[in-house]
Order: sequence, then C-alpha cells, then structure tokens
Amino acid sequence: MSISIIPEIEDLQACLDFTAQHHLGWEFNDFMYPDILDNQAEMARLIEIYRSGGLPPTRSLHGAFLDIAVHSSDSRIRKVSDERVNESIDVANALACQKVIFHSNFISNYTTQLYLDNWVSKNVKYWTAKSKQYPDVDLLIENMFDMTPYLLQRLAEEMSEVPRFGICLDYAHAEVFGNGTNSCNGFVRSLAPYVRHIHLNDCDLRHDLHLTIGEGMLNWDQFAELYAECMSGASILIEINGLEQQKRSLDFLQELFARRGITP
Repeated sequence: MSISIIPEIEDLQACLDFTAQHHLGWEFNDFMYPDILDNQAEMARLIEIYRSGGLPPTRSLHGAFLDIAVHSSDSRIRKVSDERVNESIDVANALACQKVIFHSNFISNYTTQLYLDNWVSKNVKYWTAKSKQYPDVDLLIENMFDMTPYLLQRLAEEMSEVPRFGICLDYAHAEVFGNGTNSCNGFVRSLAPYVRHIHLNDCDLRHDLHLTIGEGMLNWDQFAELYAECMSGASILIEINGLEQQKRSLDFLQELFARRGITP
C-alpha cells in the first residue's frame, strides 16, 4: 500500500522528515488554482523549491478543476479547459509525478439523457487522446459532485483498454454528494475495478470539510473492509493540510489497517 500526504512548502523540512520516516509519497496541491497557473514565475519558483528539497519516490498532482469542462458544447470553453489540463500535466512532468488527478465536473443536477451521453462520449474522446499525448503519466478522474457513480463507471468501462487511465475515488465526496443511503458502499463497488488512487479525509456526512481522519463521522470500519475486498492495489492520499493533522490521520489509518491485518 502506498500512502501520500500533501506537502507543506512553508514547513518543507519538517514535511520531508515526516515523509522519510514513514516512507510516504506526496500529492502536490499548489498548482490547481488559476492564479498560480497564470503566474509562470511563481510556478517555476515553487517547482524549484520542491526539487531542491528532494522528492519522495511516489508523487502525484491535483490538476486544475475550477470551471474545467472538457466535455462542453462550447468550443471556446473546451479550448481553455484543454489549456489548463495541459498546464497541469506539464507541471506534473516537471516534478516527475506518476499520477495527475482531475474532477468529473459535470452538472450533477442536469439529468437529461442527451447531456449525460454527451458527457461520456466527449470525455472518452478527450481523455483517450490526452493519454496518447501524455503516455508516461496516469490520468485519473475524481468523483466530485457526482450523486451516483454510474457516469464515471460508464467512462471507465469505455476506456478500460487505455493503459494509464483510471478513477480517483474520493470517499468523503461519495458520502456527502452521493444520492442515497450507504453511498460510499455503492460508489466503491461500482468503481472498484477502475480505482487506482483514493482521497481520504473525514466529514460530518453533510459537508466536504476535510477533517482529520477519525475525527468526523465517516464509517472507517466500512472503508477498511471495502479497501481490503475491492481496492487493495490503490494508492491512498491523506487529503488534509497541516502536518499535525496528517500525523494523526496516519496513526488512525495504521491502527485501522493493523486491526484487519492489512499492511500499510
């Protein structure tokens, strides 16, 4: 099992020490916002700081997600979305990341069949081409406001022959935005064959709060059972900022897995 944290550039040495002590990876969250992507000098500065400090062997990057719509019917929106996707992957390559994560970003309440079919077909076309353009990195799509797992499941099924495409499962998103009881169970079982990476944080079951793992209300015993049964090959990100919160989350996960004989 590979576990990663979000590096804190303001406290990089402490982060490096904690990462080395526990053999963790990193997922960069610095480069997903428009104000950073628009500032070439700041991007170069951040990349150089991370490189100079020393990078762990396992690395991923959260790509641009605000207003990204590669499936849009508006060609100009598709063009800008594509530029942001390319910028994200270029930064990931500069940091030698193995994975880049993007959001599904469909309008979850727009449930006409034409819109849903269009989302699937345009995403299949787009991400198949993008995988050929960038063959050395995993391109993963994360559930965000998805009320059900079925569009992502359709997308993953149609792209099952694309070697480096897959799903990033956000466990809290599945609970908060999922439509119905036991949403996490349904998301996991539908998407499990395609899940390569998992985002973990805790919540109050109603809001996406990014709480320390074990300090909210998510059912972590259920997660451990589902992970062992369906997703044991997937890497995990402790998707929480702050080194102390990351430490508490890691301790909780290690104890949780140890009780079930899962080796972290």
